[in-house]
Amino acid sequence: MTRNASEAVPDGSARPVQPTILGSFLSDPPARSDGGARLGVWLVETASFPEEELEIGRAWFDDAERQHASSYVRAELRRAYEIGHAAARLLLGAATMTPPEKVVWGRHPCPGCGEPHGRPRAEGSSVEFSLSHTPGQVLVAVADVPVGVDVERHADDPIALSRLLHPRETAEIVGTSDPSDAAIRFTRAWSRTEAYLKGVGIGLGRDPHVDYLGTDAAPCRTLDGWIVRDVTVAEGYGGALAVRA
Repeated sequence: MTRNASEAVPDGSARPVQPTILGSFLSDPPARSDGGARLGVWLVETASFPEEELEIGRAWFDDAERQHASSYVRAELRRAYEIGHAAARLLLGAATMTPPEKVVWGRHPCPGCGEPHGRPRAEGSSVEFSLSHTPGQVLVAVADVPVGVDVERHADDPIALSRLLHPRETAEIVGTSDPSDAAIRFTRAWSRTEAYLKGVGIGLGRDPHVDYLGTDAAPCRTLDGWIVRDVTVAEGYGGALAVRA
């Protein structure tokens, strides 16, 4: 990907995205949130999600998903992956009027090399989606335009990890004297950056230190035709959503 470095313009007057809680696989998915038919963002709390309902979701998986799930050594990582993929199947199925087990995953072309490992897609549909999972939290976004979403747990050592980010973001994180503030700032910058790169479709094929998304508290910013907004998630986590304007 050959774009030059970009700097986001923050908007402190906006509000964070309030996701719809998805607490069950047994009922119809809640109506799309945050913009009507154009965009929906859903949150699943993995710790409290019923195991018997996760069993229903596992039955929807294809062979690749089952194999990927079994590759996780840590149970909490495996559970987050399984809940995330089952939720995505349920929500994409509802959006495309397809049974969850009939959703077929594919990929858009990568904007960097043209190979089919760009943004994920549901084959045979123009609906866009993005999925992110970490132990405790799952986010799924479904939209009519390219979209990226990310959720992250606060890092144990945000100062060290900040070196992965844009140099100005690193300076903002290293420059704070409050360890809690450093963790919050790192999670903001990382989740914003990853949501944006996932939306673009390049992912971490583009170094996260190239683009400046910022560590400030402004919950919205624009960058190269994209709107990046923070998402309200549980304490100890950070989330972000990127939508092509």
